[in-house]
Amino acid sequence: MDLKILGKLQKDCSQNLELLSDSVGLSSTSCYRRIRRLESAGIIKAKVAILDERKLGIQVTAFFLVKLDRDSNDIDRKMQHILASHPEIQDCYLMTGEFDFVMVAKFRDATEYTDYIYRFLDTYRDIPIRTYSSTLVVRTVKKSYELPLGGGLQQAVDA
Repeated sequence: MDLKILGKLQKDCSQNLELLSDSVGLSSTSCYRRIRRLESAGIIKAKVAILDERKLGIQVTAFFLVKLDRDSNDIDRKMQHILASHPEIQDCYLMTGEFDFVMVAKFRDATEYTDYIYRFLDTYRDIPIRTYSSTLVVRTVKKSYELPLGGGLQQAVDA
């Protein structure tokens, strides 16, 4: 039942409790208790509005690939500190393979993107960067905010 609730909330968390509980076959009280338990367990982290980036004037999505000169055990902390003041970076991942970090960034236009590139090494001066590159998204083929809720996930929800 929890997975059904999570699936419905992932699609639309703004629906009222009555509609949600009806759609999963529970009473409103039972559904409410389950949602609160999932929130307390940290499984539901937040309820957010997904905004239309195009309507807000954000036209450029870029990926930055960063290769470090050397690694250090505080590199995550340093990166988090820098990125805290850069809302244009939407996601940042520490990776295995050829590059150490990949960052996803959103910009209003090509000028904003270019300005960011010109400031890149100065912005990340506390990170030992060997090389970096960036690529622009031409078209989004698929974008999802929904996690796959199947298989053995019930054990995680029950924990």
